[in-house]
Amino acid sequence: MKFVYKAKKNLNEIVEGRIEGQNIEQVLEELQAKGLVTLSLEPLEPIPSNAPSAASLKLKSGRWGSKQLVLFTQKLYSLINSRVELLNALRLLEKNSTTQVEKSLLGDLIKRIKDGESFSGCLSYYPQYFPRLYVNIIHTGESTGKLKEALIQLLDYLRRLEDLKLKVKQALAYPIFMSVVGAGAVFVMLTFVLPKLAAMFEDFQSELPLPTRILLDISSFLKNNWIYIILVVIALVFYLRFKKPGQESAFSRLKYRIPIAKDIIYKQSVANFSRSLSLLLQSGVNLLTALKDASALIGNPIYAQQLELVRKDISEGVSFSEALGKFNIFPDLFVQMIRVGEEGGRLDVVLADIAASYEDEIEADLKTVSSLIEPAIILVLGVIIGAMVIAMLLPIFNMSSLTAT
Repeated sequence: MKFVYKAKKNLNEIVEGRIEGQNIEQVLEELQAKGLVTLSLEPLEPIPSNAPSAASLKLKSGRWGSKQLVLFTQKLYSLINSRVELLNALRLLEKNSTTQVEKSLLGDLIKRIKDGESFSGCLSYYPQYFPRLYVNIIHTGESTGKLKEALIQLLDYLRRLEDLKLKVKQALAYPIFMSVVGAGAVFVMLTFVLPKLAAMFEDFQSELPLPTRILLDISSFLKNNWIYIILVVIALVFYLRFKKPGQESAFSRLKYRIPIAKDIIYKQSVANFSRSLSLLLQSGVNLLTALKDASALIGNPIYAQQLELVRKDISEGVSFSEALGKFNIFPDLFVQMIRVGEEGGRLDVVLADIAASYEDEIEADLKTVSSLIEPAIILVLGVIIGAMVIAMLLPIFNMSSLTAT
């Protein structure tokens, strides 16, 4: 196997290069023997000797979401905890897999392990299925002979992330549903219902009131152009969701600017980062490698770039808290708690406490926002529909008043 490495040669010199070895453990030992402190180590994909099969192409193009990764980790942990050897556990999972992609993935992992590669080394070939953080925790568990403990740590971590994501989705689902249904109802009324009612004003003797004329003009425009409006909305949704490789979608950039949502998203990013970094440090991963893995979960690409500069400062001998203090990634209290954790040698524990604190804040914010947004949406829809009804009734009221006089 070939690897690309980045290592610290002395206090002020960092070297990069390629190295060959049977597995990750052998390469790390070889680099250590050369007096190098490994900062990063990534395997290079071997060039296949023949054309890839359709199954392998589908495997490469696929990916796993958080739910699939949780399910895989849960099943693997259950088997390992039942004293089933790793290779046999993977065979059982392959036999009982429900999708062809999963079967192909497990089959490839089994083949590589039988060829002498480590489990973590095999996982590193598929970053779209197993993130770097996942691979590093498995590698640490293998190195210390505590694979079962590594799996239960990962399972707890993944469940926490999934639970936090689910809470955010659940809190926003009902308001979004109400907004979409309300907007749809208003659109249908203006496009299809009001034009039929407008016919009764055609023989109206006097001039229609301004609100009624405005409403009828809007209704006429929607009636004549509703197909184009729907196409524009669909195109806008696709534009917001579309993203080029290595770039964020327009929707992802927009969510950092929405007044209420951006605060919750920021806290969620900080909680995910803190939880991930704590897990990696608890597992024995060095701070530089842990920061690289955890920064992928910060979400905001600007923060990710700044965290890379933080890593650079740390590699030059600056403390973690001092390096963080140069940037506005995290609030001052966060930096102060990191400093306390560094001085007390309990950085992993402090990070776990920070993550728990932010998770509690997010839960409280979600309850507050959902309790305020729902009546606000009902109020706005009520005002819009009420204004439409009044605009349609104004000519009748005017005619009645004229008749009375």
